[in-house]
Amino acid sequence: MKSQPTTRQHRNRLSMVGKTTALLTGGLGFYYLVSEIWLWHLYRSEMVQGILFSFSDTIPRLLNADFHLSAPAIALLFMCDALPVFMTALTLILLGLFFLRLSRNELWTVRNVRLLWAAGILTILTPMVNSLSSTFQGLAISLDLPAGERLFQLTLGLSTDSLYEMVTGLILCAFAYMIRESTKIHEENALYI
Repeated sequence: MKSQPTTRQHRNRLSMVGKTTALLTGGLGFYYLVSEIWLWHLYRSEMVQGILFSFSDTIPRLLNADFHLSAPAIALLFMCDALPVFMTALTLILLGLFFLRLSRNELWTVRNVRLLWAAGILTILTPMVNSLSSTFQGLAISLDLPAGERLFQLTLGLSTDSLYEMVTGLILCAFAYMIRESTKIHEENALYI
């Protein structure tokens, strides 16, 4: 006959699952950060050429061999391209920290609620920033164009993947709200006992 697991065994399992999940999500977040920076470090000219090519239908001059972007324009292109990736990475790192705290038996605390809120808000904002990234890239390229050829191309749009990401963010915010409210109810009930 099997014996029931003890409270200590349950806590050990919770700790193991929390640490494993923290390692996976936090590790993936750090991977996103490092890989984006590494791509731009190794393939900067190819990345810049790809971005210039995406705007070349509006301004064919961008593909001329004599056209070169200045260092500030390239830095702005990097920031515009990397910002959505960095936001996703930060979200994953925050979720990893949330699970790490759970593994240490820090269950429904204000700190954890704040982490989930921040991760949810970042998840909601990332698709919006991603859709505006192209607009800001066009403005960065315009820094090196003559006055009559500058580019402003407003890009707004949401895909199915973007909507999925936004709904995931709403779920994280709803989960944070439910944790906060259930903690308040638990504290109120403890006062009456």
